[in-house]
Amino acid sequence: MSVEKLAARIDAAMGRADVDTVFANAKIVDVYGHRVVTGSVAVKDGEIVATLFEGRDEGAAAGGIYAARAAQVIDCAGRYLAPGLIDGHLHMESSNVRPAEYAKMALARGTTTAIADSHEIANVCGLDGLRFMIEDARRAPLNARFMMPSCVPALPDEQAGASITAADMRAFFSQYPGDIFGLGEMMNMPGVTGADPETLARIDAAAQTASGMTDGHAPLVAGPELNAYTAAGVMADHECTNPDEALDKLSRGMYVMLREGTCSHDLENLASLVTDDPARARRCCLATDDRAPSDALNTGMIDNAVRLAVEKGVDPLDAVTMGTLSTAEAFGLDHGCGRAGALVGSVAPGKRADLLVLDDLTFASAPAQVYAAGVLVAEDGVFVGEIAPASPEVARLEKKLRGSVRLPALTEETFSYAFDPALPVIGVTPANAITAEVRAESAEGLRRLVLVERHGRGVAAQAAGAAEADLWGKHVGRGWVSGYNIRNGAVAATIGHDSHNVCVVGDNPADMLAALEAVGQGGAVAVSGGEVAARLDLPLGGLMSDKDAATVASEHDAFVQTVRAMGVEPPVDPLMGLIFLPLPVIPTLRIRPEGVFDVRTFQYAGCC
Repeated sequence: MSVEKLAARIDAAMGRADVDTVFANAKIVDVYGHRVVTGSVAVKDGEIVATLFEGRDEGAAAGGIYAARAAQVIDCAGRYLAPGLIDGHLHMESSNVRPAEYAKMALARGTTTAIADSHEIANVCGLDGLRFMIEDARRAPLNARFMMPSCVPALPDEQAGASITAADMRAFFSQYPGDIFGLGEMMNMPGVTGADPETLARIDAAAQTASGMTDGHAPLVAGPELNAYTAAGVMADHECTNPDEALDKLSRGMYVMLREGTCSHDLENLASLVTDDPARARRCCLATDDRAPSDALNTGMIDNAVRLAVEKGVDPLDAVTMGTLSTAEAFGLDHGCGRAGALVGSVAPGKRADLLVLDDLTFASAPAQVYAAGVLVAEDGVFVGEIAPASPEVARLEKKLRGSVRLPALTEETFSYAFDPALPVIGVTPANAITAEVRAESAEGLRRLVLVERHGRGVAAQAAGAAEADLWGKHVGRGWVSGYNIRNGAVAATIGHDSHNVCVVGDNPADMLAALEAVGQGGAVAVSGGEVAARLDLPLGGLMSDKDAATVASEHDAFVQTVRAMGVEPPVDPLMGLIFLPLPVIPTLRIRPEGVFDVRTFQYAGCC
């Protein structure tokens, strides 16, 4: 910050200069003092320059000395004035919309800052995918902080569409100085505990980012492995599923993110971590990780997590703190003169003027008003802000994201394999990304599960003379799944965390093949009797739509309803329950192009 800008802020704070806005007659949610107090807030140039509290400051409710020099005074009429919410960990592309559209959804529900890891699109399109996310996000008033994906691919031998090394990261930092906030979730646990030089070089590269921090991903990790993980400098984890696991990590100095997304609903199980001792709220954050567009629009994002936390017994002030100040503190966004104006998480001088006007602290409804850097961007759950037109650079990068699906030529033979009782079955765990190991004597109640590499390796193998059967166990993994009970049809998707190969589940080979062929250049399809029954088009990297969020949400809802009618019943999500089956960094069993993979042993259990 320049001396001139700092002087201008001080003049405004002292009442010597005009301010842009005064929020008067507000119940200020003071996350530092853990209280609600009547007062007012003055804003200039998108930053809070003053707060006044009743009983301490003259004319506090009406705006004091600042009201007379304000371009506008907004009467909050006794409503709450809270900090904008912060999502501690998410993948924008997992909402199936581009960043500018994601921003509209997030801001409408009060999320004004997002710590975004774009490793999904990076696993498909490499650093061009990350460039697209950064440039498209610039169009919106959301405070988006992008992390450098740490694991592209998720594991060294994954068949992803790209690879990003530590050297690649350092080169990118120099090209985009200040645009990369930290190192995204470090998923390669064996690389960390085994002190793999390349993995450690990536962690070391985090020092060149804006925060210098490395985010975590450590499901069910404990003991020496957890000690090594935290000793490596990993600062947070969003993969906890029970209070003991969360306390284990919190007590080793990590921040714990209580995740409430579309696939993973961990907050209910973790709420006791805070209700048992509210002091822990300052080390607990809120995150969505993956949030479907219909859920984001209908029930919210971090506001939904705050609401659920309150329902589960967390004090409303603690719940708001977890969604604001705790996350700001975790990522170093709370204090620092040199970073003033970039700071968030509280209603206090020197912070970005991200403010929510609320009727209550339970978030029973969307915020009445949302201000991002002092500008009104949403009212009663509707985005009213501005999105800038796409720049030529955005258009150039968007073109690079298209045409990412390159599938080998297959027949029904690939999907016509017999059940083998010696091979373990992958069990879907409702409302949780963790899967189970199921042992079955027959295929009764099970469904075939096939993962087809879609980044061109299978195509190249066939061009070199490989027969269809030669791809099985190399570029086409085959197994069985329990709990995803599709009937009279099949579902396929080009989303398959994290390498995003095409995952197909069905109860008959003909529809499975038809579903694979129908995915085209990206999306999810449901097929019954050889006909496409529902489709969600995602042409940008096979992960994102080029349509507006409301349209995508409508298409998503129609897809979900169709697949539910085909037998996939709650609480299993028809899309999220499918696309996490290939994820090789969360226990227990996964499907990979080589076959069924045991995350506990990092060995293959076999391929049908």
